[in-house]
Amino acid sequence: MDLSSKAVLVVGAARRPGIGRATAIRLARSGARLVLADAVASGGLGATDTGPASAEALAEVADEVSAIAGRPVPALRVDPTDAGSVATLVESAVGELGRLDGCCNLVGATGPGAGDGALTEVDPAAWQHGLTWNLTTAWLVARACAPVLRDSGGGSIVLLSSYAGLTPVTDAGVVGIARAAVNHMTAVLARELGPSGIRCNTVCPLGVDPGGSGIPNPGLERLAKREGIGLAEWLARTIPLGRGQSADEVAAVVEFLVSDAASFVSGVNVPVAGGAA
Repeated sequence: MDLSSKAVLVVGAARRPGIGRATAIRLARSGARLVLADAVASGGLGATDTGPASAEALAEVADEVSAIAGRPVPALRVDPTDAGSVATLVESAVGELGRLDGCCNLVGATGPGAGDGALTEVDPAAWQHGLTWNLTTAWLVARACAPVLRDSGGGSIVLLSSYAGLTPVTDAGVVGIARAAVNHMTAVLARELGPSGIRCNTVCPLGVDPGGSGIPNPGLERLAKREGIGLAEWLARTIPLGRGQSADEVAAVVEFLVSDAASFVSGVNVPVAGGAA
């Protein structure tokens, strides 16, 4: 795809399991001008929860994407749970790029601290954490980007959702509930922002198989462990295509939704789940 006319903000560019990184790489290869951003954890990442990235991971993604783009690609820190921080990020992105044509929010969190598990057993603090990272962050980014996209004559907002937001998944915890709300929010935003030429869609992956990358996917690993099997076997049993998906297979859908090839696609939640019903 030729995205050389597009200026795009990618939030969640460095977090596990790598969907943001894969998206940034794809957009850079297609010629888009980019600003990358992510939350940065102090003291490094926990072993079981995803959410913020490390400062090192964000810098590595920026270097990798800059090399592909052939020009420096800014990588900014943001607290996606804070309205002021998100507003500052969007202002900075416009300052770097001059405009915005697309905004990809690929932020989220899974793990015990983000409310994984049986719903009646989730700790209230983890419940709130899961809602904040998987729902509120999407709203804050969309809210901040909408006026800027309107000023550019329209554009595309792509939000990360989940297969668990489309189909009830037991023991998945808060993430499915939060992402179901993201799906509904996206449909409402598509109606509210459509007259301004702004399209709003989600991607709904079932789960990225870390394979040999060493990037854990705690939500999937929990579901596989519950059945007493390894993650690869669980993915093969669950997904009709018989395997897990790569981060790039999710990023390919994001790239399409950002592009003019999706110029009449709005209010859609796209399952990227290998045929799982």
